Amino acid sequence: MATPQTTPIRAITTPLSSRSSPTIPPPTQFYEPFVKSVLRFRLVNRVFLYSAGLSWAHAVTWSLWGQGGLSELGAIGVCLLPFQPWTVVAALVIWVSAALPSAVLRKVFLTSTRTPSTSPSSSVSAALSKTSTTRALVTYALSAMAVTALHVSTAYANEPSIHGDSKLRIFVKSRKHPHYLNGRLLFLLSSQLFTALGYSLRNVMLDRVVFHSSNSTKSWSVTTVFRSLIIAVLFTSVTVTFSAVVFGLVRFALPLVYKLPILPFFLRPFTAHFLRGSWTILLPFQHVSLLMRAWFLGITTMFIWESTNALFDTFIPQPISISHLTPDPNLTLVSGLSSSDSTFRYFAYSELKELAADPSNSATTRRVTLFSDQKYSPSLWSRISRESLLLLGNDYQLFLRRGKSPPTVTPAPPAKPSTPVNPTIGTPTPLLRTPIYKSSKQSPIHTVMASLGSDGALARALDEGADATNIPELFRSVEAAVMPAPAKEEVKKNVDAATGIVTRINTDIWTSMSKVLQSMVPVWAAEAVTGVHVWWAKERVSKVVQGCLPNKEVDLAVIEALSHLTCASLVEDKYGVVQRDIPKILEAMLSFLSAIEEYQVEISALYVPPPQDKPLSAHETDEREALREEVERAGDILRFVGDGLKEGVARIVRTFGDKLLAFKFPPRTAQKLQGFLEYC
Repeated sequence: MATPQTTPIRAITTPLSSRSSPTIPPPTQFYEPFVKSVLRFRLVNRVFLYSAGLSWAHAVTWSLWGQGGLSELGAIGVCLLPFQPWTVVAALVIWVSAALPSAVLRKVFLTSTRTPSTSPSSSVSAALSKTSTTRALVTYALSAMAVTALHVSTAYANEPSIHGDSKLRIFVKSRKHPHYLNGRLLFLLSSQLFTALGYSLRNVMLDRVVFHSSNSTKSWSVTTVFRSLIIAVLFTSVTVTFSAVVFGLVRFALPLVYKLPILPFFLRPFTAHFLRGSWTILLPFQHVSLLMRAWFLGITTMFIWESTNALFDTFIPQPISISHLTPDPNLTLVSGLSSSDSTFRYFAYSELKELAADPSNSATTRRVTLFSDQKYSPSLWSRISRESLLLLGNDYQLFLRRGKSPPTVTPAPPAKPSTPVNPTIGTPTPLLRTPIYKSSKQSPIHTVMASLGSDGALARALDEGADATNIPELFRSVEAAVMPAPAKEEVKKNVDAATGIVTRINTDIWTSMSKVLQSMVPVWAAEAVTGVHVWWAKERVSKVVQGCLPNKEVDLAVIEALSHLTCASLVEDKYGVVQRDIPKILEAMLSFLSAIEEYQVEISALYVPPPQDKPLSAHETDEREALREEVERAGDILRFVGDGLKEGVARIVRTFGDKLLAFKFPPRTAQKLQGFLEYC
């Protein structure tokens, strides 16, 4: 009998399948490369190009003066001078030696973390702890030396027929002493070094390595050039005067150096001619032409540095809009919000703010797509809400701590493992070391062995001492001597007393030196030194407040973006995904606003207007005016974020109105929100 043929069983296929949703790509691969390309374009086509033009103007100016100007060259010669090969080469050398290092320093050491300093002294102390400060100082010093070398070469190429010998050779003209160094050249080099030092100090005070956000899209203007020139004139006047004084002091102290052993043997072939002549501190001021040359050279050098940094500050921080150039604009923009660098986050939130406030049809379509996204996990709006609220929350906690880092949490000590019971039966330890029967006097050897036992008198004494001084268990077995607690307290008292004596001695020494200096120095000079010291070490209220809000520009962009998107969701959010986050958004903004208003009251109370019936001295009036200005600057910083929070909350309240009654808020948030509902 044949078996019937059966059809094999086959599973029924279905088009339904469980596929995991794609995740939002990281910003380092999807957003940051586009921003870096834009910043690179700005650096090359704006900062480098414009600074090259200024370097060319610098070279033309010096060549025009060296060759006699219009009276010697004529109109045609003046017109052709900028295009002469020597002028073009000089401009290229100036750009490479002055403008390019200044721009590259800003690019290499650019950071988004502000220096936590509240006074000039703390700013310098914090800067000296960084390797970037030393490298920048060395770079500016080498740049100044290169510009000086170019200036000397240009002087000997253009000036001899018009202005005569500039006397800037390395060695003086002397057949008997051909290796004597030229004092004029040394002074020119020293003035340039002090110019580099002064400009480095200016950059430290301005914290120029930090990325300073800017919402302005204005281009570089003549006003910026004029401002850079004024700064260069003022700073060079101070640095050249200071270098002249230092040069005179070194000349005055040179005979003392020659009294040292061995060292004069190496200095005499190069500096012996400096011993002749008058040893006065005003010696450099007797050479007016040299001072004017050093002054103009310092101005042009510092002008190139300052204008290059001004170009960097103008073009680099401008907002960047790159999402519309990518296949998926919303995905690119949302990816940039989670960047670990605050600079890229600022650019992303600035573009998101523009998208949220744009009333055009294309922007509306993009917002509708963003709100209705269900393709990515988490969704685009969930990522925006989470990153924004997390950023505001971190800055809010930092503000509550007044800019201080979070306290370190000491981990709990690990639990000691329980000692297992050893089941091995051995000879038990006798409970009593003394014999129960009265016997004759024990031998000395037996007494010593008993005291050295594992539970003898010496072991018990060591254990008690170790417990009293908290010595780890590892070292108890090898401990030779243990200091009890009373001895430790006595030693601590002795150390504190000795430290107090040293402190009192140092205080007495400084007090005595101050009295001696006050008796020798004129009153006006002592007051000037005291004023400089107070200015140098005094804590600025505005700097303290700025340390509490280090990311205020990013916070403001987050607030505006969230408020505009929340308002747009009333009409454009089809699925209501934004409405569930409105309580969290309002609570975060109102909590931040309450903390800022409380701090505003505290800062405003620092300044008390002077009484009208009691006249103050000039010194007290200046101090009160300085305090008023500091309180006003601090209030401006707080208002920068506070006004943004008020406007953001008011924008949401005006849009939703009574619809906000459907949400539940904490009592403090509801009370704060009630004021906005009544006002709006």
